[in-house]
Amino acid sequence: MKKIILLFIAILTVGVKAQTNPSQDFENWFTHPNYPAQEPVGWISTNVLTNSFASASNPTSITQSTVNCNGPSSMRLETKKFTLGLLTGFLPDTCGFAFTGAVVISLQPRLVDGFGFTQRPTQISYCYHALPQVNDTCGVSVLLWKWTGSARNYIGGAKNLYPTATNGMTNATLNIAYSSTVTPDSMCIYVGSSYKFATNGTVVRKGAKIGSILYVDNFSYPNVGVNENLFSEISLLVYPNPASNMLYVATESALAKSIQISDLTGKVMERINFTDSKLKIDVAKYNSGLYLYSVMDANKQSLKTGKFTVTH
Repeated sequence: MKKIILLFIAILTVGVKAQTNPSQDFENWFTHPNYPAQEPVGWISTNVLTNSFASASNPTSITQSTVNCNGPSSMRLETKKFTLGLLTGFLPDTCGFAFTGAVVISLQPRLVDGFGFTQRPTQISYCYHALPQVNDTCGVSVLLWKWTGSARNYIGGAKNLYPTATNGMTNATLNIAYSSTVTPDSMCIYVGSSYKFATNGTVVRKGAKIGSILYVDNFSYPNVGVNENLFSEISLLVYPNPASNMLYVATESALAKSIQISDLTGKVMERINFTDSKLKIDVAKYNSGLYLYSVMDANKQSLKTGKFTVTH
């Protein structure tokens, strides 16, 4: 996975719309603010290569499809040839993949893969239809980790490879093997129409074959948690922390329209709209403990997440 991180930090997108709950059934898609291709809610893909920093004429490789298990749609991935432009040397020019997360670029570009997840499932189920070209391989994987404060502590994962074609949509499971008894705080799902795995994690397949196709649908896992790993470029000041009576939230970003406060079980405590650049939140009514916040835009998409403590 380190290699895929190094590849993606070169992709120049700004103001990514971060999602706390990735689409599992691929019914919900959105148009990205910085390139024309659509993405499933909570996912990022090779569609980012339609950004003008690569080439605005690049093909859309990830699309919403009517091939499905249940419901009207699935996610279709196809390996295609790309013009890389400024990204030459950072990405293979033939690829097709998507993963739960986002890309944030500023003076310190970084990949944000994964979403908040605090369970230890033994399996994640999904359905798929693989149509790899000869000598190519489709694949699906999952990784779970816990942030130590300075690094990721990987505690579990699974992978499935599909080197041959399947006959229509097929049910499958990722059987997760754990290397630790620690409860994770994050999980990421990776899928690729051209995919392989290495000892250090998930790696974009070099030598991918144009025309390899993978459909995925109906990922099933406990849906809990808030993504604490997403970063955005809005400026935000939350103080004092810890707070006992009043919590102040200040931002100069015009994108910030509201803030949602949740407890650690995911229960929404309240949602408050920004009427100016500074909010005053009465937390005296909250029980002592740790709380999560999510600053959202006009479309209820998360711009920035974080945590604060209430003490009485």
